[in-house]
Amino acid sequence: MNFKNDKHIIFTTIFITLSLFIVFTFFFMSEIKNVNASQKTAVKEEVKKVSFVGVGDNLIHDSIYNSADMRDGVFGDGKYNFDHLYSNIKEDIQKYDLRYINQESIIAGDQFGASSYPQFNTPESMINSLVDSGFNVVNMANNHSLDMGSNGIEKSIDIWNNTDNVYFTGLFKSQEDRDNPLIIEKNGIKIALLSYTYGTNGILPDKDYKVSYLEEEAVKKDVAKVSSKSDFILVSAHWGEEGIEEIDASQKKFAKLFNELGVDAVIGTHAHRIQKAEWLKNSNGKDTLIYYGTGNFVHNMLGAHTYLEGMPSWTFVKNGDKKYIENAKFTPLVFHLERNQYGLDGSVYRLDKYPLELANKHIEMRGAGSYHIENYKSSVKKLIPKDMIDMDL
Repeated sequence: MNFKNDKHIIFTTIFITLSLFIVFTFFFMSEIKNVNASQKTAVKEEVKKVSFVGVGDNLIHDSIYNSADMRDGVFGDGKYNFDHLYSNIKEDIQKYDLRYINQESIIAGDQFGASSYPQFNTPESMINSLVDSGFNVVNMANNHSLDMGSNGIEKSIDIWNNTDNVYFTGLFKSQEDRDNPLIIEKNGIKIALLSYTYGTNGILPDKDYKVSYLEEEAVKKDVAKVSSKSDFILVSAHWGEEGIEEIDASQKKFAKLFNELGVDAVIGTHAHRIQKAEWLKNSNGKDTLIYYGTGNFVHNMLGAHTYLEGMPSWTFVKNGDKKYIENAKFTPLVFHLERNQYGLDGSVYRLDKYPLELANKHIEMRGAGSYHIENYKSSVKKLIPKDMIDMDL
């Protein structure tokens, strides 16, 4: 027996075995890391989000469109520049994926002529300013939808249909259109948008389908249609009583109905004042986020209280089988309006970025800017849960 050769063979065998073990261990651990990395990536990819922001009533009185006329060309030439109205808030708006506005005064077409209260028609130039500001979701169902008649609705729909990258709903040209609610697909999430108005100032359409009215059976029918086709349901509700901060019986009734039917969020307009925000929970544990009143946006109404406004925002989240809303906020706004070389002119500001020197020039604050700003802050604190307020007050 040759011990020298045997030792050599033994050491060689041990060396090869250890080398194979090390190599195997290295590849095995690498595979584990790759699997873990793949799993983490898969989990990460399952989380989908869509951010949303909304504002209230874009109600364009003659003082507003006349000043916009003065800004562009010669007064009376049919050219308008509305950009300045939104210049101080557009950066905040554009941070979000979906950006909603209630276009309260119908844009029926310049052939109808610009008109103001009580039957509005806003110049078509407004659309360019809204799109430039970032708005891409437009509510058309409100009490001024029929101000230019049924023909005005059809012309308005044609105008919006020719506007790129903008979703709109609430008014319809056919029963087929009315029977197919809008579903927006964004970032891998499907969001149904249902829009309703309590009425149209006593003016009735020549066809029932043209305006989406806030009626219990219609709501139930619409929700049933979209429930299986969408991840979330958002309702635009034009409801409540004008000038009233408190919510009324109809708002309470429909808020409960929306919650019972499984609606995820409600953005409310019409009262021309901000109203409370809250979460409702039904017997099945379903949560519904409700902003009852967002107030005005751009307008010229009487009373300093009508110039305090709100900008709700939140994020739709789809994480695997889980679907929920997170980061629900409310940003207080002010529409500044003063007299200048263009007539009555102004712009929308965040409340926390609204200069006192401008407040003192506001036509409805009459030099008492500090007093009104403090009143605004008190109203917001009273109506909006502290954790929702998107600024220090």
